Formats: sequence, structure tokens, C-alpha cells
Amino acid sequence: MSLVNEQKKGYNQLVLRSIAMICTVMAIASHTVAPTLRFLGYMEWIAFPIFAYLLAEGLENTMSRGLYGARLLLFAALSEVPYDLMMSGKVMDYRQQNVLFTLFIGYVIILLVDVIRTKADNLVLTLAAEAGGLFFGRYMMTGLRCAYPRFAMAFIMLFYVARRVRYEKLMELLVTLTIAIYFSNQTFATPKINGLQYDLSVQFFAVIALLFIWLYNGERGSNKLIVRYISYGFFPVAILIFWYLASQGVTY
Repeated sequence: MSLVNEQKKGYNQLVLRSIAMICTVMAIASHTVAPTLRFLGYMEWIAFPIFAYLLAEGLENTMSRGLYGARLLLFAALSEVPYDLMMSGKVMDYRQQNVLFTLFIGYVIILLVDVIRTKADNLVLTLAAEAGGLFFGRYMMTGLRCAYPRFAMAFIMLFYVARRVRYEKLMELLVTLTIAIYFSNQTFATPKINGLQYDLSVQFFAVIALLFIWLYNGERGSNKLIVRYISYGFFPVAILIFWYLASQGVTY
């Protein structure tokens, strides 16, 4: 089956997920074999919004919401030792949990919000659940020291809510820009333009993620079991490979 759908413009979910995976591998490389290539670390601001979008997409389209969540939790647990080795050199380090735990918590939150929205069928209760889920999710991620606790829940809730509003892309753009501005804490220098150089926030790479998301045509692509497990398993495997190489002195 062709990865690019011939009936609709754009590409399918497998391609979108692959883009996020490639960006994640680049970010992993910046923590291990390529610490001097700082720009590789910026790719996490492309990867995470895409994964947050796919999380909301998964909630909507999965055949088993329980199995989807269990799979997330399983690979979060399997990724923790490799992640701790990469971040601190320790087999177990509870100071920070890997991003799959972040996504798992976000999934549980939007699942609960969706149950309330469906059962209550009331706009006020739905808005209250969404706001409560946003703050409680961030509280949980911060308390458990998950990766990206400051902004992760905002992206996850954004893509859960936006798919049900009329001007979906406009909402995604405005909220993403707001998140990028609010959480700006690191800048990079752009090439000189007309003799002037501008410092831009790393967080604005999230807008690039939107461009990739908007090219998604809604088609799933290959849904074989092996593909689904590779989509999760690449994370701990990539970390272990790059961590081992870095431990052997293979760095740039």
C-alpha cells in the first residue's frame, strides 16, 4: 500500500507519525551522540505537538480505548530505564519520567473529559470538564515529574477540543502561538536578513508541527500490529542505541 494516499491530497497517519518519530530520534541524538548540535533538540517542539494530535486522534478512532491506554502505559514503563540512563546515567532516576508517561496521563484526562462530555451532553459541564482536565493534567504531570509538564497538557487538550470546533485550524494556530509565546525560555539566532539578525524562540518550532498536521488527510495507512508496536517501541530502542554509542565515546 502506498504511504501517500492517491485519493486524497496530503498523506496518511503513518507518514505523520513517522515525521514525529524522526524528529524524536533527532532530539534523542542531541542528548547523546550529538550534544554540540543544539538545533537537533529543537525537534522535540515539532514531535510533541504531532504526538499530542495523534493522541486525540487515537481516542476518537481506536477500537479499544482501554487497550490503547494500556499500550501507552506498557511502553512508558519499558522506556523508563533507557530514558533514565540517557538523562542521568542511572538505571532508575525518579527525578523525571519519560514523555510516554506524559502522553499516558494526557490520554487518561481527555478520556475522562470525553466521557463527561458524552454523558452530560451539556455545554457548561463540558467546558468545565475541559478546563478542569487541563489544570489537573498539568498538576499530575508536574507532581509525577513527567517530561514537558508546563505545556504538554495544553497541547493535548487543544487537539482534543479543536477537532469539534468550526474553525479548527485557526484555533490550533492561535493557541499554539500563545503556548509558544507564554513558554518561551530559549532562543536561537536566525541567519542574517538584510544585515540584521533576529533571535526567535525555540518554542515557535511548534508552528512547523501544525503545518505537518494540516497536511494529514485523515487516512490511517497501514494498521498492522507490527506497525503499531514499532510506533511505540522505537522510543526506548533509539534511546538505548544512542546511549550505548555515546557511552563508547561515539559523539559529535
